[in-house]
Amino acid sequence: MTRWLLTKLLEWGKTQIGDVNMDYAYHLRDVAPSRLWRFSLIRVVEGGRKHTPAEVYHAAGMAAAMVEDCGPCVQIHVNLALKDGVSGDVLRSLAAHKLDKVPAHVALAFNYGDAVSKGVMADEMRDQISAKWGEQGLIELAFTIAAARFYPALKRGMGYAHTCERVVVEDRVTPTAKAA
Repeated sequence: MTRWLLTKLLEWGKTQIGDVNMDYAYHLRDVAPSRLWRFSLIRVVEGGRKHTPAEVYHAAGMAAAMVEDCGPCVQIHVNLALKDGVSGDVLRSLAAHKLDKVPAHVALAFNYGDAVSKGVMADEMRDQISAKWGEQGLIELAFTIAAARFYPALKRGMGYAHTCERVVVEDRVTPTAKAA
């Protein structure tokens, strides 16, 4: 019963995140089903978006995933961002690190996600974000950055990580600029 239910959970999850490789999740289902249940709760912990614009929220999370260098996780961020109404052009620019092609507030969020993920204090960016979207917006971005890092770290630890080479945005392959 548990295996059947977990399989249904994974199938439903794929309808939410798009067609990405989920071998690691099926491995969890087969070897450590209780861990898969816990894994599925990370999105609940993240809490979703309420205080920041969609393109800002997804830019911060996408940058964090790119630092972790996991191709499927970046693709998931792209898929979720598209579902949330973020422009494909913005996402392609972010994937290629062409931040001069996106609005300044989107570049700020992307740079913040990148900096935090690399262990940089980013005080000035944090102050700018807090001034634009308040403390709740800042906390929202901190949670999406932290959650974005969880998935690739787990997958890398299990031996399922992939290198960021390309993402598909609206049926167009976009090479990614690897995080430095």
